[in-house]
Amino acid sequence: MEAAARLKTRFPVWTLAICVSAALIFFSPLLTAILIYDRAAIADGELWRLVTGNLVHYSAGHLGYDLLAFLVAGIIIETNGYRHYPLLCLTAAAGIGMVLYWGEPAMFYYAGLSGVATAAVVYLCLHGLIEKGAWQWMCVAALFGLGIKVAIEFTLDEPLLVASGTKEFLPMPQSHLAGACVALFLFVLLYLRKRSMPQVSQS
Repeated sequence: MEAAARLKTRFPVWTLAICVSAALIFFSPLLTAILIYDRAAIADGELWRLVTGNLVHYSAGHLGYDLLAFLVAGIIIETNGYRHYPLLCLTAAAGIGMVLYWGEPAMFYYAGLSGVATAAVVYLCLHGLIEKGAWQWMCVAALFGLGIKVAIEFTLDEPLLVASGTKEFLPMPQSHLAGACVALFLFVLLYLRKRSMPQVSQS
């Protein structure tokens, strides 16, 4: 019954809402100033910036790269009915902000949806691992490629696929690793919870 419900196409409300919000913030200097990850402001009690900094972008290229990855993963997640996607986005955004705040004290500003997009891609591919056929192998390849990308980023100490003119503003690769870890943790937690629930037989 659950599989049949998941196959039913759903409108990607959360994905589009997040993308529209990021676009509106990009075109509003006031919103950018209020929402950007600003270490000094966070220390003064503006804790929402830990989350909302993920919605801020420095250039059209920066916004375009992040939205493309997030849109593709998010639309597939929502149309396939994978559960707890809003929780994933919120926990990934908060987790990224906290990891950068505590782990990167020399970084004063942060912006970009790439960490949350990484979380969405990992969450999607983890679901794909329990599917069958070509999609399962595509998800294996995607996770393998993403792992290599993050490893290279840590080796170079800078993110790959950087939009022109934004490199000096972008966060450490820890944001991508944090997003991936949040997705893995949430998926495993929900999978174990589902496995532990008693199965109801139907006649």
